[in-house]
Amino acid sequence: MSLKNLLYTATHSRDRRRHVRLRPKGDAYVRIDGRDYPLHDWSPDGLLIHPYRGGLIVNQKAKVEAVIRDIQAPDGMLRLNGIVLVTRIDDKGLAARWLMMPPNHKEKLLRYYARKPKA
Repeated sequence: MSLKNLLYTATHSRDRRRHVRLRPKGDAYVRIDGRDYPLHDWSPDGLLIHPYRGGLIVNQKAKVEAVIRDIQAPDGMLRLNGIVLVTRIDDKGLAARWLMMPPNHKEKLLRYYARKPKA
């Protein structure tokens, strides 16, 4: 592999995410099968639960409810329902990508995300 290809691969593998992940600054959780898990970070593309001790496996679909509350944020609480695809489970937690959600929830998610500072 040439140096040019190696640099291209290294750069683009780090920059695969379309959106910056945000960490909630308040009580945020994801409910799966009636059990609540702490939401570590999120974006319009997906979410990370940490810690996760449950029965889901990689490539499994799951119905979830995500609640994001930021302390002293004028936006208030965001509550989303949808279906995610589990992409990774390891010591960093459970990562999942949004597959489906009602269109009005997707719009709320994008508006909420757009108003958040990205650092």
